[in-house]
Amino acid sequence: MGREATEKVRAAEDSFAALYREEVARQVRSATLILGSRPAAQDVVHDVFVELFRRWDDGIADPGPYLQRAVVNRCRDVLRRNTVARRHRNRLRPDPDVPEIDVPLYDALATLPFPQRAAVVLRFYLGCTEADIAAHLGCPTGSVGPWIRRGLDRLATELRLPPEDT
Repeated sequence: MGREATEKVRAAEDSFAALYREEVARQVRSATLILGSRPAAQDVVHDVFVELFRRWDDGIADPGPYLQRAVVNRCRDVLRRNTVARRHRNRLRPDPDVPEIDVPLYDALATLPFPQRAAVVLRFYLGCTEADIAAHLGCPTGSVGPWIRRGLDRLATELRLPPEDT
């Protein structure tokens, strides 16, 4: 790449960075007010900035209003998806064959590292053997037993269960 091309790229990056600094807080604030969630707003705004950066060389005439329109449209999409998801979720009827989630157990499972959590769930909720669990998790069979033991020990601590007599 020649010097002139390098300078052109640097100038484009600098102008994009300037727009980002000027607009990010304002866009996140407006998206937060539209969506009612700051984390969702941050996701939307940063996704829009990524899309805008990809199109930056296309020479968008007035990037500020373009950015605002894109953020509002993306917020609309998020709200629409959430509405559809809520509507479908409300249609679901509890299956009498599926037990309710035990919230304390669910919370305790969430504290386990993924391999321990997956091993415990596969073993005690799906009845998988250690070989099956190893195949599902793509690990040596010898790893599964210790994961289950450590997971059960940690669950007992989290749930404040009395220690087992072994």
